[in-house]
Amino acid sequence: MSFGRSCNWIPLCVLALAADAGAAGYRVPVKDRGVFSDLDDKVRLHVPSWLAKGPALVLATSRPKTELLLVAGVPVAFGSPKGWPLLRATRLSRENDADGDGIPDALDLLIGAKKAALNRAAYTEGYRRLPFPGGDMPRRIGVCTDVVIRALRNAGHDLQALVHRDIRRAPRAYRGVVRKPDASIDHRRVRTLLPFFGRHWRRLPADPDGRAEPLVPGDVVFLNTMGDAAPDHIGVVSDRLGPSGRPLIINNWTVGHRTAEMDLLSFVPITHRFRLPARPLQNIRRGRGPAGLLARRGVSLDRARRQVVLVSVPLWSSSGGELRRYLRKGRRWRQIGPAVRVRVGSAGLGRGRGLHEASALADGPVKREGDRRSPAGVFALGTALGPGPRPYAGRWPWRRVDSRDRLVDDPRSPQYNTWQRAPLEGRPPWRSAEKLSDYRLALRVKHNTDPVKPGAGSAIFIHLPVGQNGPTVGCTTLQRRRLVELLGWLRPDLRPVLVQLPGVVLP
Repeated sequence: MSFGRSCNWIPLCVLALAADAGAAGYRVPVKDRGVFSDLDDKVRLHVPSWLAKGPALVLATSRPKTELLLVAGVPVAFGSPKGWPLLRATRLSRENDADGDGIPDALDLLIGAKKAALNRAAYTEGYRRLPFPGGDMPRRIGVCTDVVIRALRNAGHDLQALVHRDIRRAPRAYRGVVRKPDASIDHRRVRTLLPFFGRHWRRLPADPDGRAEPLVPGDVVFLNTMGDAAPDHIGVVSDRLGPSGRPLIINNWTVGHRTAEMDLLSFVPITHRFRLPARPLQNIRRGRGPAGLLARRGVSLDRARRQVVLVSVPLWSSSGGELRRYLRKGRRWRQIGPAVRVRVGSAGLGRGRGLHEASALADGPVKREGDRRSPAGVFALGTALGPGPRPYAGRWPWRRVDSRDRLVDDPRSPQYNTWQRAPLEGRPPWRSAEKLSDYRLALRVKHNTDPVKPGAGSAIFIHLPVGQNGPTVGCTTLQRRRLVELLGWLRPDLRPVLVQLPGVVLP
């Protein structure tokens, strides 16, 4: 009977607990309706240190009266740090609070995982017939999957029933994994949980350092302890860092261990990461949608700017995010098409020079030449370009480039951040420049153009991904189909702008 795989070959000395284990943390301020109620008073939460630079916001609810700290749009703690935007709501939606205790599911899941760690169930393999629904192993024993089962039950979600019904509903999704459905064991197998989470939860990059999107407490991670292709272990991301500088994982490791928070990510790779789907936060008075994000960031738009390309990334340091297109009329925003994934600079965003006041984004770093940050702010859009014929229909200006077209990135040159033609003979009057014919398809972003400030950043484009769709040195990348679609949609008479900001668009 395989629940996961025993991992006794890994030296026990690397399974260190949190570097900040002495930090007291703080109690949950409302009554939790979940598992192991005798442990409620022992749970301590922490503001995740790797997310502390934000941006973040606070959601104040009146029933129950509490304040929730949201980072990357996810509730990660209680409290109201000074200086962070405050949103108000009467209560959480039922979609976000399955058990109705006033704790959003994402945070309730984390609290449940922490109670599982306090419970310290001994790793014990074996098959047991469980009641259905709501069946659980005796609380003093379990395997890695039982940590996730108990964490979700704390939030009011019965993983046993959810998995069993999904197998019955969509047996083809579990082909090769489940031969005959068994509600006592299917939800306790790593290999069965993977297709379930893939079908119903939000899938996120597996990068343990969160360069594209940060690890957030409550994320469920699948791990590979044996070095082969398939995940064999599962756990929940904690709210504390380990000695490795990466978040601890709440898990039940293997035979001879008990459920605990462990510093695994320095030597055990994540294969898959999932997060509860984002759902609307009910009765927020202000702060939803694109207008809410702009208001929180202190950025305003000229009413004549009717087409808006909005790129949002979770944190200043995030190298990935989402692009949305909007048609704007006064205070009304109409989204055109779905949100699509983009990559930005490997160091995240920095305050750029465009159509906004830089002071509106004063909590972030300043964009500099060579800093590997994409510019944050509001920017007009320039000409689209490429070495071939125009690939889109529509009115947006196009320029076909050849091997002589350059965008100068030498801060010492008088031509810095301008489009030039390289001379046919002799040296050009600059030390370095982007060869524009290397861009298969690109749209120029008018960053640091009016006036040009030496060293403030140059050659910013929205362009096609390079290689394996990794982060950029300062541009924004978009898949070809989506970029062609964007270029065909843009209209000069609607005066489109790129708005690129840290933060999230709340549904």
